[in-house]
Amino acid sequence: MNLKTAYEPFFKIGAAISRWNLHTPAHMALLKEQFNSFTCENDMKPMYYLDGKENKAHPQEHDLSPALTFQDAVPYLEFAKENGIPMRGHTLVWHNQTPKWFFHENYNEAMPLADRETMLTRLENYIRGVLSFVQENYPDVIYAWDVVNEAIDEGDFRKSLWLKTMGRDFVIKAFEFARKYADPKVALFYNDYETALEWKRDLIIKEILIPLKERGLVDGMGMQSHLLMDHPDFAEYEKALHMYGQLGLQVQITELDLHNPDPSEESMHQLALRYRKLFEILVEAKKKDKANVTAVTFWNLLDENSWLSGFRRETSYPLLFHGKCEAKEAYYAVLKVAADEDEIDEWQLKAEDKDFEAVGMPEERKERNSMQDVYDFLKECGVYYLATVEGDQPRVRPFGTIDLFEGKLYIQTGKIKEVSKQLQANPKAEICAFADGTWLRVAGKLIRDDRIEAKAHMLEAYPHLKAMYSAEDDNTEVLYFQDATATFSSFGGPARTVQF
Repeated sequence: MNLKTAYEPFFKIGAAISRWNLHTPAHMALLKEQFNSFTCENDMKPMYYLDGKENKAHPQEHDLSPALTFQDAVPYLEFAKENGIPMRGHTLVWHNQTPKWFFHENYNEAMPLADRETMLTRLENYIRGVLSFVQENYPDVIYAWDVVNEAIDEGDFRKSLWLKTMGRDFVIKAFEFARKYADPKVALFYNDYETALEWKRDLIIKEILIPLKERGLVDGMGMQSHLLMDHPDFAEYEKALHMYGQLGLQVQITELDLHNPDPSEESMHQLALRYRKLFEILVEAKKKDKANVTAVTFWNLLDENSWLSGFRRETSYPLLFHGKCEAKEAYYAVLKVAADEDEIDEWQLKAEDKDFEAVGMPEERKERNSMQDVYDFLKECGVYYLATVEGDQPRVRPFGTIDLFEGKLYIQTGKIKEVSKQLQANPKAEICAFADGTWLRVAGKLIRDDRIEAKAHMLEAYPHLKAMYSAEDDNTEVLYFQDATATFSSFGGPARTVQF
């Protein structure tokens, strides 16, 4: 008995997969054996559809209808089509991982934000383009779309660029466009996190779900369900589940994981018990018509590639499988909710060692594992954020200089600046940067190098700085990282560490 068979009478069982999973044969064997639904974890978010190079090169041509690219989405859609596994589409509209340039005149961040009518037209053509491509080339592959993701924050609509450029009805407009172009068989969902919190639950129902339902625009509520071992209280979770269900909408658990940084046997036993209680709530709601739960999606396949370890900055053990696709106690706990004891046997994936190695990964998607990769990433970002310490107060500011010289990674500033004084008092510093779904942290000590050669090399890399600095003056300062650890993390794969 596997998960998808046990839960077939109740709801689909799915998992989010990353590009690393997609190119690892053993991981895909696990998906096919245990799950009957999947979600693309990262590569079908707005930044991967919107073709930055083309839109910026020809802004007038694409002003009202942004150029799109599907190179990142196609491998997942092909896999779904070839293996007959339906997909959830995630996500069309999100405040995160949508490039800022999309909201500006001429797709240029140096120019003002585009006006409402321009943005509404861009939004409609963007949604039309994505849905048309998927439905024309991969009919019946996607059964549900997260149309809008995480529009609520701090007691009101999130102060996002969607809100700023289009107004509070951007959610309704997005659903209008999705309903206009989506296949009638495809369910349209609003998706959010912490949906069991009373204030958030009530606000979502009042400001989003009821207005959408009255217009016939929404089919379901997505409860992300990134849970903790002690949060939320399951009584509140169950109450929220029933309240969403009472609206007559489908409810899907869309991003399920349970953060637990303790891999001990007792802690994993407690993880199993908490998972079992959750699935008892879901099955009971389905049986008693308290909520029409139609799918549950775990947010990734294995502990080792959960996004939580990067997000929480501590190793997390939040899922049902780990290692070489080995089932944890939590797997059997979930199975026991829907299957009889005599139907459950010990599960083991039949795979060879080579099947756990990624194959066919596009060159640009391969792992970053050197100081050169750290430099390339920061150079590509253009702007990163440097954190220093002043007494007991952290200080953060944007930076833009990065250089490789004599095997060391350098930054540049002026000695008269506060950041210089802070680093001389305490050389510990950290850099954070984000691009294309990956974020980088570099932590270490920044050591001043007063050599003219080091300063000159930096200024050659950034000629415009020569108007303010010279290699011979008393103000130019370059510093290199010592005893540094650089960590690449993403929503779509395990963290990778470089030390130098």
